[in-house]
Amino acid sequence: MDTPIRNASLADQVFRVLLNRISKETYPAGSQLPTENELADELNVSRSTVRTAIFKLEDRKIIHRKPGVGTYVTENINIPNPLNEFIEFSKLIEENGFKPGYIHISSEIIPADQKTQASLQLNKGEKVLVINKVFTANQDPIIYVINHIPYWLLKNKVSHKQALAPDFTRDFKEFFEAICDQQVSYFISQVRADLFENISPPEVMSVYQPQTSTLIIDQIGYNSAERPIISTTEYHPGNWMTFNIIRRWG
Repeated sequence: MDTPIRNASLADQVFRVLLNRISKETYPAGSQLPTENELADELNVSRSTVRTAIFKLEDRKIIHRKPGVGTYVTENINIPNPLNEFIEFSKLIEENGFKPGYIHISSEIIPADQKTQASLQLNKGEKVLVINKVFTANQDPIIYVINHIPYWLLKNKVSHKQALAPDFTRDFKEFFEAICDQQVSYFISQVRADLFENISPPEVMSVYQPQTSTLIIDQIGYNSAERPIISTTEYHPGNWMTFNIIRRWG
């Protein structure tokens, strides 16, 4: 079996092996999966274990069955994400037919490090609210996000306890407009790629294999006064999303 997943049932391990193969296009979109018997023999598990994993993939619309023919990888399992627009991930996931979810990993208010000071034009010693969170589609973690928000935006507006609440920035548009009295006019983004094992992901993202290709998007958001009011890093492992950008002529 591919690299085993600790603390997971045998069916969950098979599910993650198959999901990883689909993500890496070992089983490309539209291709037929091996039979349950073939997978059971290959992975040295029972057919019922394979069937449970297959049901889980089917429930997430990652595969579909053709009665009397076989089981196939769904042609379009990814979520289109236009890079030239800011769209709430939960809304984007829902609009593409998946059930969105949100997992709050951590929040803390700390002095900004040198990189964050430079990105957000902060002085030494100024603090930032750092939020780690994961967005899910049909309960599968698909995006890991780290936000840095200058604490000057929150002073005299919310308490320390409120700022650290798990759902405090879940709806970013509402957070900036209603609480901070700010609007993000535009983002400047940098895109790079790395292996999943190099990004120090939270435990909830352990469904991905260490060698999974991961798209990383670093962004700084500016208000109408050209002042940076958020820096964010997004990690997109596997092929859950396709990214589109419009380039205008002239």
